[in-house]
Amino acid sequence: MTEHVKERLVDLLIDDLKIWQRPDEFCFSLDTVILTYFATVHSKRKYIDLGTGTAAIPLLLTSRGAGTVTAVEINPVMADLARRNVKMNEREHRITVVEGDYRDRTLLAAEAFDGVIVNPPYFSVGSGRVATGLGRAMARHETVTALDEVLESAYRLVKFHGHVWLIYRAERLAELLVGMERYRLIPKRLRMIHSLVGRPAKLVVVEGRKGAAAGMEVEPPLYVYETSGVYSEEVMSWYGGKDWHTVSCANTHR
Repeated sequence: MTEHVKERLVDLLIDDLKIWQRPDEFCFSLDTVILTYFATVHSKRKYIDLGTGTAAIPLLLTSRGAGTVTAVEINPVMADLARRNVKMNEREHRITVVEGDYRDRTLLAAEAFDGVIVNPPYFSVGSGRVATGLGRAMARHETVTALDEVLESAYRLVKFHGHVWLIYRAERLAELLVGMERYRLIPKRLRMIHSLVGRPAKLVVVEGRKGAAAGMEVEPPLYVYETSGVYSEEVMSWYGGKDWHTVSCANTHR
């Protein structure tokens, strides 16, 4: 039995994109789409996705108009999936998958990218629901990469005045903002993500800019659901009114 038997082909419901996923590895979730639509893209600029997984973010970024995207993945199983997903969607001319550790200073050229996008591990070791399997554990918990290492890598790779976009647990927002200031990725935009109106925010997306002046815009909150089980108009607009529930692997949300 080959490893590919475990894979599942899913429709992203955006721009006719499809990807292979493995239920035994970490599957992308709505967090991926929220982060991608928070980022600003331009056809002449170069972007990098740190910890790309299945390459869902680079595929969505190019669909939104990003010029070229480098997708970095340390997990060889996921790196193979990413390469095949890029080829299946015929984006090889715009997306390059690099297998390796983005913390390695010899892997990638410094200050080579206009924008860095990253969905870092949400939980410190010992907190959050324990993930089964090494791949899921790496994606959810700081077992391999800590927040400081993510921010240091982002600072090193992005150009002066370039942008960095992150999604993180709202309960760790203070830690994220302090870390961004420490690595001179000045927070410029912030948006809280709520499941429903009246519920506490669970996630936050933040845009930082290398070497920028102080001053941050707090955008109106994003409400994922209109009512329980019914997505908000904004979220549904990303999918052209299609039902996103068909995309994700079961029980893999962070």
